Amino acid sequence: MTFSVSRDRGKFEWAGDTIFTIFCQPWRLFDPNMWRMLYDVLRFNASGQRLVAKWNSGAVDVAEMSIGEYLKQEGYSDSFQDNYLIPMTAAIWSTPPDKCALDFPARTLIQFMHNHHLLQITGKPSWLTIPGGSRKYVKAILSSLPASQLHLSTPIASIRNKGSLVELTTALGQSSTYDHVILACHSDTALDMTKDEEDILGMFQWNTNVVIVHDDPQLMPKARSAWSCWNYLTYSQVDENGNRKANHDRVSLTYGMNDLQHISEKKHGPVLVTLNPPFEPATNFGRYNYEHPVLDGKAVQAQALMSKIQGKRNISYAGAYLKYGFHEDGFTSGLLAASDYAPALKSAVRLPFKIEYAEDSTLRQGKGACGSYHSQRKAGGGIDIIEWLAFFFDVFEVTGLRFVTGLVLGTGLGYIIRLLKICGFNPEF
Repeated sequence: MTFSVSRDRGKFEWAGDTIFTIFCQPWRLFDPNMWRMLYDVLRFNASGQRLVAKWNSGAVDVAEMSIGEYLKQEGYSDSFQDNYLIPMTAAIWSTPPDKCALDFPARTLIQFMHNHHLLQITGKPSWLTIPGGSRKYVKAILSSLPASQLHLSTPIASIRNKGSLVELTTALGQSSTYDHVILACHSDTALDMTKDEEDILGMFQWNTNVVIVHDDPQLMPKARSAWSCWNYLTYSQVDENGNRKANHDRVSLTYGMNDLQHISEKKHGPVLVTLNPPFEPATNFGRYNYEHPVLDGKAVQAQALMSKIQGKRNISYAGAYLKYGFHEDGFTSGLLAASDYAPALKSAVRLPFKIEYAEDSTLRQGKGACGSYHSQRKAGGGIDIIEWLAFFFDVFEVTGLRFVTGLVLGTGLGYIIRLLKICGFNPEF
């Protein structure tokens, strides 16, 4: 899974695939902010892995703080925030960064990045896709259900308890009762049907995004070598100090479907899907509206409170919003909801496989849905490498070596930039 950032229609670009794509704009070799970003990426990754190991071993009790507070406390640069961490988190959750990025709980975000190998520079596993997309497994599930029990395009207007049963009333006024109901839908959709759990479900917020299918390369990085699976697009704004910074008011992201779904570019040309395009693409093969959960601090709190209402009143809840918003999270929550009720049905329902929990899983402990923590200590003392690297960065920061090195490097690069300008080359930084 490759990732790129493009600002101001190609004035600033980088991609994380190789060293050559990181410097797809060669003049960035002389940009001090680029080098500071790369330094902070390495520092964040090493420090993050060390933190996860300490959390899992119980060696440190972490005070709750947002990722924004953590970055400020540890002295991370604006370049790291604006050009790496905020774009990546906004792209992962399809949510405007101003709504969630810096407000997100630091521990949850760092643990998530660790679980998905985002704190590694090398050795990252390949992400897998299902040929044909999600409609393939949806069709497979529907085909196994009895036609008499399948009611499609049947909106539910209300849900209420009726004795020991649950009564569903459709938009057409037809009512039926059931022993148990699983609401595998968005939290706000569940609240439209029943207001009884508004205190908890109301804490989840949703963001509407526009998606357009097209083939316009103007909505990709200007440097062809930077084209990635995920391509974050943003524009600059001038802050109160007159400095140009990335504007993160709205997330805009182009997915390269040729790589993601193995679509031949030679045969079909570029197949692109842009979330909230900053301008209309030259072509439009399809336009859709989607809602994504805003995974901010309130959402994490609500996830931890879900055990208070799960299965109560013979109603269970399932959805990707109960964890990290991924397809796998939706599947997991649905499977857990079914497994909780399956014993009551005895032989009528058979789970597809035995459910096993990761070590220290918060799902197993019933503390919410924020993820399962895995022990990171590796055979042969592999974790010690990370500890030593994190210690190196600590020393570099505390002793002021980073400041001195940055000052020397910045001065040297400044002379090189002035020399380039004298020679007629005027790179934009």
